[in-house]
Amino acid sequence: MVQAHIDPIDLLRRMQQESLQHTHGLPQEVEAAVLWSGVGFRLADMHLVSPLDQVAEVLPAPGITPVPGVKPWVKGVANIRGNLMTIIDLAQYFGKPPVFVDDMARIMVLGVAELHAAVLVNDVLGLRHFDEELERQDLSGINDPVLANLTGAFLHENVLWGVFDMKSLADSLTFRHVAA
Repeated sequence: MVQAHIDPIDLLRRMQQESLQHTHGLPQEVEAAVLWSGVGFRLADMHLVSPLDQVAEVLPAPGITPVPGVKPWVKGVANIRGNLMTIIDLAQYFGKPPVFVDDMARIMVLGVAELHAAVLVNDVLGLRHFDEELERQDLSGINDPVLANLTGAFLHENVLWGVFDMKSLADSLTFRHVAA
C-alpha cells in the first residue's frame, strides 16, 4: 500500500496537539527568600554572626607572643603569613572569662583596612544563612556589653544569633587603646 503524501505542517500541528495533551504544565513561579549570610561564631554562651566582608580569614589559634604593658584582653602578637597581627581575646574584652585555647578556639582576622588585628573566639560555627524576613530587631531583652556592637539579630531554630559588627568594634576607641 502506498502512503499518501503527508503535509509536514499538518504533522507538526498534530505533534503539538498531542504534546499539549500530555504535558503536566509549567512549574509555578515561586519567589525565593532573600538570604543574609555571615560567619557564625560562639563567644562564651552567645551565638553571634558577622557579615562576610568583615572577616578576612578564620584560623586555628596560633602561637602568641605576649606583649608587656597592654590590657589583659590583648593576648599578644602572632605571625600570620608574614604579617605581625595583634590578637584580642574578644570574650575577655567584653568582661567574660578568657577564651580557653583548645582545639575549638579560633581567631577571626578582621576585614578592616589598615588594622592588623584578629579576635580570639571560643568556636567558629561556619557560614550561616538567614532569611532576611526573619530578622529580629528588638534586642531589649539582652543585657550584655556585646550589645553595643550588635546591629540586629536572627532567630533560627530557637537560637538567637546576634549580628556582630566587627567594623564598629575596630572603630571603638577602647578597642584601639590597648595600653595598660
